[in-house]
Amino acid sequence: MKPVQEIAICRAEAKDIETLVGMRIALLHEVGNLSNKSDTEDVTGATRRYFDEELPAGRYVGFIAQAGDQAVGCGGLTFYVRPPYQGNASGREAYLMGMYTVANWRGKGIGRALLMRLLDVAKTRGVGRVWLHSEQGARSLYERQGFRPNDSHMELILVAM
Repeated sequence: MKPVQEIAICRAEAKDIETLVGMRIALLHEVGNLSNKSDTEDVTGATRRYFDEELPAGRYVGFIAQAGDQAVGCGGLTFYVRPPYQGNASGREAYLMGMYTVANWRGKGIGRALLMRLLDVAKTRGVGRVWLHSEQGARSLYERQGFRPNDSHMELILVAM
């Protein structure tokens, strides 16, 4: 196996949509959100349409971790604006989604590297709040970066009012 320093973190482009779709479907299977072939086919098609529309429009920004020509991880942000509220006067928010590392590449800092790149994008865009849903096993990754539990999700407030 190649050492972590040989991992490249690249911004996802239109040519990477099939990789994003494949990794998202693998994630959904792994966490038990897809269980049969019919559902998998439906969600795969819908996911492809989502990325076809949202990635070029800039409403979704993703990164892919590459080890040579193999994709070993990915993650993304989807952006939206809510009416301003206490703690986020801009109303700009991002939902962190699809954080996934191929099983035999876990524990090598890939998730953290992806997360840091995504948080840099959020800060550059003036996002006031990043939030996510996390599996129990991944929570420490987010907690180390300042995310805190909030009801059914975790969040990181980036801009104080």
